[in-house]
Amino acid sequence: MATPALSEKKKIAIAKLSAQGLSQRQIASQAGVSVGAVHKFKHYLGVQVMSDEHLEKAIRSHLKQGPITAKAMAESIGTTVSAVRRAVMDIKRRGVLILELPGDHFAWGSTAVLEPGRIELKGDAKAEWTHHFGLVSDNHLCNRNSRLDVLNAAYDHFERQGISTVFNCGNWIDGEARFNKNELLTAPGMDSQLDYMIDMYPQKKGIVTRYIAGDDHEGWYAQREGVEVGKYLQMRAEDQGREDLKYLGYGECDVMLKCGTGSAAMRVLHPGGGSAYATSYTAQKIVESYQGGEKPHVLLIGHYHKFEYGYPREVHCIQAGCTEDQSLFMRKKKIAAHVGFCEVKIRQDARGAVNRCAVEWFPYYDRGYYERRFK
Repeated sequence: MATPALSEKKKIAIAKLSAQGLSQRQIASQAGVSVGAVHKFKHYLGVQVMSDEHLEKAIRSHLKQGPITAKAMAESIGTTVSAVRRAVMDIKRRGVLILELPGDHFAWGSTAVLEPGRIELKGDAKAEWTHHFGLVSDNHLCNRNSRLDVLNAAYDHFERQGISTVFNCGNWIDGEARFNKNELLTAPGMDSQLDYMIDMYPQKKGIVTRYIAGDDHEGWYAQREGVEVGKYLQMRAEDQGREDLKYLGYGECDVMLKCGTGSAAMRVLHPGGGSAYATSYTAQKIVESYQGGEKPHVLLIGHYHKFEYGYPREVHCIQAGCTEDQSLFMRKKKIAAHVGFCEVKIRQDARGAVNRCAVEWFPYYDRGYYERRFK
């Protein structure tokens, strides 16, 4: 059997790393060779090199049974403790929720360990509007009712307006559940839906999309697979050359709008629950529920597929609408879809307080309207 053209130094390095119980990917990385070269060279090593997939699958299986030490996993799998620890760290870096517990124990995590995000954005105090951004939500890509035409129109508009930041309030993919499988456009699996989004979600030079993950739809993968799906999406997108998708946090993120000597909090939120009898009711109840000191100055709300601007308790509340026509689930639940996107302008004073807010809503009708129009 032909062996890869490797120097004796590389052969010795591969042999030593293999003896440590490392996976093919780890050996290739540390030895500076390809994974294929390691795989073909295993006969020379005289030992079986465990594949990355096999090692990860074995670790996941052990963790799902309850807390376990690295030593116990290594003995059960048939590798070294150091190899298990390296593999666990590699899995965690890709967004999988693994808890590190006292006594060298590891355990399978849940979405309960995920925390809201927090970032800062500095505004231009000399401009008429301190902050100027686009707002979209509930795209539900991979569902046949998703309106890519509206989403693309939104980014075309943002580009024309010179907008550099777009906030997305979650549910950018449809996820998988019992009641939506007949409406999906992609093959089953999280990677399939994320790759569809990376390929189809609008990309414009100079525009960065900052998104949160909802606890439903994409969040279903987080709950079932134990992976921080928003973080995993950003990593997967960057691997495919997209640097414009930036993850903010799970469920919500506080964006501190800095201006002058102070700042104002803008919360990007994907709440839960169903639509209320009045469009404004959910936003009002959300603001009323906040404890003292938790109330933001601006609240961007997804999930309900509604557009609305209100000012309960002196909070600028903007429901972001959606870019999906009414689905079968929504029709059965009597949920209306406000299809469109927003352009938002905010003005802060010298102490950071929000003293102006302008929200422009761009509504779209159902797909059939445009089909008839263009026909």
